[in-house]
Amino acid sequence: MPLKLLLKWKRKLFHKVTKRKYFPLLCIGLSLVIIFPVFIPFRIVDLLFQNRRGVPNYQCGGPKNPFLAEDILCQERKKFLPNFKNPCWYEFKGNRTYNRLRCLPYFHIFGVCKSGTTDLFFRLIQHPQIVPNRGLMSKETWFWSWHRYGTDLKKRNVSVDPHQFLPLDHFIDFFQVPQISKMKVSSNGSKYSDIITGHADPMDFWDNTLWRFIPQNYKNDLEPTVTTPYLIRHVQPNIKLILLLREPVERLYSQYYHLGFGTSPEDFHVDVSASMRYIERCRGRDGLRSCLYNRSLLRDMPTPLYSSFYDVHIANWLDVFPRNQMFIVRTEDFSKDIRSHLLHLFKFLEVDDVSETLLNRMSQMSHRYKSVFKDKAGPMLNRTRRMLRDYFREPMRRLSHLLNDQKYTWADVYG
Repeated sequence: MPLKLLLKWKRKLFHKVTKRKYFPLLCIGLSLVIIFPVFIPFRIVDLLFQNRRGVPNYQCGGPKNPFLAEDILCQERKKFLPNFKNPCWYEFKGNRTYNRLRCLPYFHIFGVCKSGTTDLFFRLIQHPQIVPNRGLMSKETWFWSWHRYGTDLKKRNVSVDPHQFLPLDHFIDFFQVPQISKMKVSSNGSKYSDIITGHADPMDFWDNTLWRFIPQNYKNDLEPTVTTPYLIRHVQPNIKLILLLREPVERLYSQYYHLGFGTSPEDFHVDVSASMRYIERCRGRDGLRSCLYNRSLLRDMPTPLYSSFYDVHIANWLDVFPRNQMFIVRTEDFSKDIRSHLLHLFKFLEVDDVSETLLNRMSQMSHRYKSVFKDKAGPMLNRTRRMLRDYFREPMRRLSHLLNDQKYTWADVYG
């Protein structure tokens, strides 16, 4: 009886709808439900209908949690001075007279480790309008991925200590560069500064392992919603981003020795095999992205295999910043034609061209920061190289799709 009654009401409802003016609207609605997911790119559908990448509902102004890092997304954005090319502002005291000039970086070389970031940075600061910062090697702050949370993955067994959390002011201190405040006079008599500074923290591309300490993330989730790019965009939405991507197998081999994971090609082979098992066992249970940002898992892994999944890591940045705000180049291409790539970088950074003499000097500088320990160990074993190339073929295919450029499959290297 209930079933018959239900069918009766269904027939009545259908009859009423088809007789009324709402029928065309119903047809259009059903068509959209069927057609929309087929013809609209999955990436757009994901952004429209899911909250996985978006900032979750979060109320600012609540009590501070001492076990979480500083809530950057709830801070008021700085208003930058129009006569400074670099993003700067004056800090005021109670009497409204400025105390000192404070600045953020104009550009950020955000990845990837052992891809030539140090070499590129030192070439760029030969330009008369580009000056170094006050960080490690005049380029690194270690803030966004490590020191902000009171630790770093170089010391792999160090636990997070909330008492060591560092605020954004600590990061800003690195860019107290006197040259920026030196003013020039334009043709109309106004004063301006065209000096810029930046930083090169290549771990920011791949290390989101401390995401649970960002207030907007839910600690019981398997993977982050808010990652480092969200924080950087809030602080400096127009920052120029530079990314060097080196062929992932050789890059991993260099990073392995750079971080002191092992001392020989034989060690590397054994450790890579074990790392693959770690990741595959985890991804079968939780998914690849969750595994790559699982701090406990990565801390125990015998190689930094996780940092070579370029496709997963770049997706975090492309979800936040437009592609035209990033200058992305393969290390291999940059090394083949340094001069041309420097000229393109000058345009990207919107700085003046330099003289032929200076351009030649910048492009012909000897390479900075070679992998001494890797050179001492010797080349990678052929069987290890083959194993890793097979392993990274699919991630590189996904990367080339994301960047819409087939060269990021490294087919010219892999064959």
